[in-house]
Amino acid sequence: MTKEEPIFVEKKEWNNSLLMECIKEKKEKLVEVADRKGLTSKETVRCSQELDVLLNVIQRQATY
Repeated sequence: MTKEEPIFVEKKEWNNSLLMECIKEKKEKLVEVADRKGLTSKETVRCSQELDVLLNVIQRQATY
């Protein structure tokens, strides 16, 4: 990948079950990538950042 793509565009309202499924899938991918490439690889860090965004979305929804 030559150009960094945005992590993703945040939707105003997420369906909680869809969001939880996305979080589950991202966690699984993170573990897989970390095992394969190492904890400090660019791909692992990017995957971790994507998971952080999803977790922030669900946390914001819980507080409103």
